[in-house]
Amino acid sequence: MGMKANSGLFLGTQGAMKYQLNIQMFGLKKDYGSLENFLQNPSNFGKYTPLSLYEWLKSDYGVKPLSVGSLKGVPFEKGGGFKVVYGGDKLLQYHPEGGHHKVAYYKISSGKTGIHRYDLNGKELK
Repeated sequence: MGMKANSGLFLGTQGAMKYQLNIQMFGLKKDYGSLENFLQNPSNFGKYTPLSLYEWLKSDYGVKPLSVGSLKGVPFEKGGGFKVVYGGDKLLQYHPEGGHHKVAYYKISSGKTGIHRYDLNGKELK
């Protein structure tokens, strides 16, 4: 599956980093096909870094910075989170550490399923 590093960055030259990110992005597309398929099992979050998910999503989805809170409008590359609207009213957000909930987490929501938050390993937060 994907490669995971504590900082979300890889060692080596810029070329090596780009190569590894491309491998991750290709792996995500190949393994899941779509964001909808990926999110059917939230434990998938634990297999990838927020950076690798961001790289995949920005190539296929309209990824935007968060629009509420202290990181409103801050790009992911500058320490902000990100959000993706897909499948009508469905939303995936990544919130970095800090803010209201204190820990980094993913938020999945829709009109049908409501709001669910998951830590970076895919365990649901209550």
